[in-house]
Amino acid sequence: MKRGNYWKYQGSYNGKPAACGMVIRDIRKAGNLTYALMQGFPTDVMDGEDWESSVWGLLAMGNERYYKVSGCRIDSITRRLSEKESIHSGLVSEAELFMEALYDTGQIFGETDQLTRDDGNYFWKVTEKRAFEPTSIKGLKILGPFDCYMLTYKTVADETIMDLVPGIGIVRYRYYHHGTPAELDMKLVEAGIQ
Repeated sequence: MKRGNYWKYQGSYNGKPAACGMVIRDIRKAGNLTYALMQGFPTDVMDGEDWESSVWGLLAMGNERYYKVSGCRIDSITRRLSEKESIHSGLVSEAELFMEALYDTGQIFGETDQLTRDDGNYFWKVTEKRAFEPTSIKGLKILGPFDCYMLTYKTVADETIMDLVPGIGIVRYRYYHHGTPAELDMKLVEAGIQ
């Protein structure tokens, strides 16, 4: 994660063309923690015609666990990481867990209380692992193939599917709502990763 890294997505939302981007605006480090202030996310286009890029934070604990925070939590974590005397305990909660190091299909992660559910809802599951060739993504000057992991998060009302390539990021993001119909499908078309 480096300041200035960016990702551009194109796709559709409810059958209409959509495009958005994501960029790292700032980076802070403290011990084994790396905190990226992010702008934009593939779901931003779901906020109506006059949508604006969201601002959020991504806290990485080494290369193992990644937490997504928003709202007042962004300033709270930024402030705590700036305090030289802080021990940094309690920075994030299980509910903010966004990603962890990926290994193989069948892997699950999320809130501990949800991982024992028999219906497979309310936690992330790696449902597929396949090869990914990044040659179609403008701006990437790396050769593959790379491992691509398909992650699924289901609730009673909706489903999120992310295709993630370690070292590149989210290469496809899909969302389906089963009640009020909503369908989002965004693919990475350009990236600048240093």
